[in-house]
Amino acid sequence: MRLVVARCTVVYAGRLDARLDEAIRLLMVKADGSVLVHADGGSYKPLNWMSPPCVLVERENIWEVTNKAGEKLEITLHEVMHDTAHELGEDPGLIKDGVEAHLQVLLSERPQVFGEG
Repeated sequence: MRLVVARCTVVYAGRLDARLDEAIRLLMVKADGSVLVHADGGSYKPLNWMSPPCVLVERENIWEVTNKAGEKLEITLHEVMHDTAHELGEDPGLIKDGVEAHLQVLLSERPQVFGEG
């Protein structure tokens, strides 16, 4: 996983056109090849991204990310504040406990937990 904090602008061209004006953002390049652009506020979701399979070409201050459908994400780096890479290793996956279907079965077996009504 590569993490870059940079003042950048982002232009997306594909199914629609979108632009992110210059601001400080977190750029993530994941091992699967996906590229994500995050802001500090608003949401946990990226502002823009390119899912794999895609190709990232880095030039001096421009990252160009393209996919086989012809979509393009161009990230212009105006100032890089931090650039680091980390090997996260193999992820064991998410283990779910108490999914909704299980909870429904438990409650249907014990309607008294709701009290008189």
